[in-house]
Amino acid sequence: MMEAVTLSNPKDRKSIQEVTVKTLESQEKLSILKRSLQKYKQLYIGEGDDDDEDEDERAKRINPGMRRPVTGKLDIRILQARNVPHTPLRTPGKAPDTTVIVKIDGTTKGKTRVTRNDKWNEDFEFHVEKASEIEITLYDKTSEQHQVPIGLLWIKISDIAEELRKKRIEAESGPGWVTASNAQFETGSPTATNNNGPYGDTYSVPYAVARTQQGIGTTYLPDGIEAWFEVEPAGQILLKLDFVKEIARKRPDLGRQGAVRKRKGEVHEQNGHKFIQQIFYQVMKCAYCEELFVNEGYQCDDCKLTCHKRCYTKIVTKCISKSNNEVESLQLINHRIPHRFEGITNITANWCCHCGYILPLVKKGAKRCTECNTTCHAKCTHLVPDFCGMTMKRASEMIDQIQRATSIKTNKISTDSPHLKEHPPLQNPNPPLPPSPNQTQFQYPPPQPTYPPPQGPENTYSVQPIQPQYNLQGPVSSYNQPSHVSVISSPVQQKPPSQGATYVQQSPPMQHQVRNTPTTTPPPPPPPNPNESIIQKNRRVGLDDFNFLAVLGKGNFGKVMLAEEKYTKQLYAIKVLKKEFIIENDEVESTRSEKRVFQAANRERHPFLLGLHSCFQTETRIYFVMEYVSGGDLMLHIQREQFTYRRAQFYAAEVLLALEYLHKSGIIYRDLKLDNILLTLDGHIKIADYGLCKEEMWWGSTTNTFCGTPEFMAPEILLEQRYGRAVDWWAFGVLIYEMLLGQSPFRGDDEDEIFDAILEDEILYPINMSRDSVSILQKLLTREPEKRLGSGRGDAEEIKRHPFFKGVNWDDMLAKKVPPPFYPSISSPTDTSNFDEEFTREVPVLTPVHSHLNAEAQEEFKGFSYVSDWVVGS
Repeated sequence: MMEAVTLSNPKDRKSIQEVTVKTLESQEKLSILKRSLQKYKQLYIGEGDDDDEDEDERAKRINPGMRRPVTGKLDIRILQARNVPHTPLRTPGKAPDTTVIVKIDGTTKGKTRVTRNDKWNEDFEFHVEKASEIEITLYDKTSEQHQVPIGLLWIKISDIAEELRKKRIEAESGPGWVTASNAQFETGSPTATNNNGPYGDTYSVPYAVARTQQGIGTTYLPDGIEAWFEVEPAGQILLKLDFVKEIARKRPDLGRQGAVRKRKGEVHEQNGHKFIQQIFYQVMKCAYCEELFVNEGYQCDDCKLTCHKRCYTKIVTKCISKSNNEVESLQLINHRIPHRFEGITNITANWCCHCGYILPLVKKGAKRCTECNTTCHAKCTHLVPDFCGMTMKRASEMIDQIQRATSIKTNKISTDSPHLKEHPPLQNPNPPLPPSPNQTQFQYPPPQPTYPPPQGPENTYSVQPIQPQYNLQGPVSSYNQPSHVSVISSPVQQKPPSQGATYVQQSPPMQHQVRNTPTTTPPPPPPPNPNESIIQKNRRVGLDDFNFLAVLGKGNFGKVMLAEEKYTKQLYAIKVLKKEFIIENDEVESTRSEKRVFQAANRERHPFLLGLHSCFQTETRIYFVMEYVSGGDLMLHIQREQFTYRRAQFYAAEVLLALEYLHKSGIIYRDLKLDNILLTLDGHIKIADYGLCKEEMWWGSTTNTFCGTPEFMAPEILLEQRYGRAVDWWAFGVLIYEMLLGQSPFRGDDEDEIFDAILEDEILYPINMSRDSVSILQKLLTREPEKRLGSGRGDAEEIKRHPFFKGVNWDDMLAKKVPPPFYPSISSPTDTSNFDEEFTREVPVLTPVHSHLNAEAQEEFKGFSYVSDWVVGS
């Protein structure tokens, strides 16, 4: 570099001098890091009794991509240093002049004065924007022009923010809150003043600190972190750090929150791999060229193989999701030498050769090949190809040369053969026939008949007719779920199941036949009613059948309005969605799925699931006509008053029965929260909002879509791992915690802080909380999904047997024979006081839509119209 400057401008001595100083400084820093490496290599690390599978739990839980750059105000106070190896001076007994330089992401931001006693006590304040790392370097001044680095320290700003968040939560909780492992809780259920029934008492779990309806009344904010930090290669520095994150919208302690759904980017297929562009916030290693990179890269959605964007087309190994009988390019070379992996304790910077993440330091979750020194995670060993002694780049080059030589040879044979010159290739003597009329009609068969509810004592709730009264009335903000789902990534959705254009005609039981890898046989469908399709055709529902009375909710896709059916005078909640927005945001398959989940709920008229009256469409919109529940949602009621223990237990039991029914139908809910649980006027709950439901999820089935409401998302969702129906039981645990204590177990000022809390924080409980309550919360809020209560084949039955539900008669609960602990009230059937006034004061009209959808776009909604069988029979 110095030579380049000298050749380009030999007279510019200042530039040469600057380059010389920077070069010497870089060499000194490298020397410091080499000394640190030697020190760590000499450390003794006991092997212990744990095996290679026992990776550090924290290392497994933390997703490196979640440590994102942050924006806010950073305060640093540099106090003093000790035990730092100073540069020896020629003058004996004289101390060197020492200074400290602070850099943010490589840019110098501050410098202390020079001192000879290693004490500064200087303050710095910086406003950082999307910053990641602080670098603190100690320098000894050896001459007027040269200073030598003697100590290095790097600190992640996100780590400072996380530590401050934990201190704030600890201060807010007060002395009356402890972790489950640090206290003895009361035995059994809380003492009751009235023991006439399992839901008759008025006990409420007390708070250890004063609270308001919105959360904790007084908040103590810590003034920073003061600690000694280790400096490389030796010594310590005393710092006081504080960081105030800049937050666009602070999340309340307990309030309505919209769900999020991460859209997958465009899928690029290569040898069975499904590569999707990702943003990485740490240094990654390309599985092909083995170079390091940051920011943009490609990662397989199935096996997590990671590479450069430019390298994905050269990946020669097949994905584990690809069947073995498919031909792969790897068969062209005969190199099949497996690696000889052995467990190691990683003490240097090594990366996994498959997923590209850096291996955890001083941990045992790593493997190294004894022959070629390839390293990887223990969990990635079965994904590493048998390329011992050969890199993937070299294998790709060999395959490319073989294919090129084969192509040249084939072309030469075809050119030199006179027989092939004289005789052109034979044409197909039998051209394909055009599709028959029957085949064309098969693409859009008539709607499959819906089935009447089964009769019998075991389904007494399924034969209750809809009353023309207002005690079956509907949702608050829960009605407009698709309108408040936030898309947090690129707007390309997952590839939907290949169901053709007959997606609406398939009833939910019929779809069980096309699931991917079921491990449990679904129940057989009920016998069809031959007259049902005729009745369906004669009973049509349209926009002219309703009068709009009020606006109940509003979002990006449309709105939810209270409507009265003109002929029966019954009230319904109608979700109105714009077709244009559905298509633009790739919500077509999600809308189809929501309709099918409604049909599954209608199949047996489950008492605790919101039912669908009908759905229809116009040129510009689609409409879901749903039951109207006027009692409000549980979020509204818990903000008005704290739930008693028995009331929370009652609602939890009914929610459990609703989730059990969905799981038995092969559906996971994925958005359980107080906002989505509605309260009818007879005191029972109804779960609404099926926009995030996932079908074909039997025991053992998994999916990997990143979605849900942040406070309720299970750790496996945050880590973007494959997950099953156990995510609903995690959310069920969060729900019980909120109903019992009136606050979330995981708190933070923004989504990133909440995600950190879910992955890292120990949950706090009041010291006087009952042992049964703590026990069920511990078992439901277990971070390892395979150990979580309800994750087994028994599903909800495991939870029913827990002592928390001791005394609950589940048959009576399902039949709605247990008296509710609370009855909401309204002044009239059309009273909308339980809804947000921001929406109810609007005029209930449909705004004009000026865009026009072409025939191809309209085809996406073919067959959407539907009328429930209980409406036809009424």
